[in-house]
Amino acid sequence: MADLTRVVLCFRCRVIGQHRAILGARVARGPRRKGVVEGRCCGEAPAGKSARKKKREHMANVATMPIQGINTRQLEKFNEQYASSPKNFELGIESRTIWEQKGLGNLGKIGRWTLGGQAIEKPTRDFSVQIGSWKEVGDAIGVEGADDRIEPIEAALLGLSSCVTEAIVLNCARTGVKLDGLEVKAHADIDPGPITGAKESSDWDNTLKQITVEVTARGDLSGDDRKMIEDGAKRSPVRYMFSKTGLLKTNFHYE
Repeated sequence: MADLTRVVLCFRCRVIGQHRAILGARVARGPRRKGVVEGRCCGEAPAGKSARKKKREHMANVATMPIQGINTRQLEKFNEQYASSPKNFELGIESRTIWEQKGLGNLGKIGRWTLGGQAIEKPTRDFSVQIGSWKEVGDAIGVEGADDRIEPIEAALLGLSSCVTEAIVLNCARTGVKLDGLEVKAHADIDPGPITGAKESSDWDNTLKQITVEVTARGDLSGDDRKMIEDGAKRSPVRYMFSKTGLLKTNFHYE
């Protein structure tokens, strides 16, 4: 991977923990990179910088946050660095499931990911989710000892609505739109026939008609603000995946 500049290193130091900066170790293994110092995070202020100046900078950043908790100046820096080397920022995202060898239960695992082709694995990022079905459905189709779990379709719709939420919020932060509230709901009507074997798998073309996303945004939003909200939804990678099916319909509501 090509050398990353200061803002990228700071991103990695804070979020990924890939560079050893805090305990006197050098930030990165191998040759020292430009702008990287020993003994502190690459984005940390130089030694001797006054607390008062740091506070002024923090207050200035807060004043420019249309969305609380998102520093738009840092977002701009990130986008500048991304433009110079997009491949270094490519995200490799994966998940896996392990069947529990009984019924429909499986354990979903999330943790490892890659940044610019480099694997990121941390012991503190190891998430497990029990996936399965609804107890009533399990009982009906003969699953012994069925219990309630998150159903895979629910998990997929949750990923869709969550990703749309993040994409809208980030676009509002980037374009200066102030949101008072945002709620996204995804819905699908599913015929169980193809998965249980009562119908052929090809019947999905006839039975799965539409996936609906309902976006409700709250605030004093102008016409241009609403355009940014709707543009933000289109920036969601998960929404894009669903849209390729031709089944996705997104409705926007403003309050």
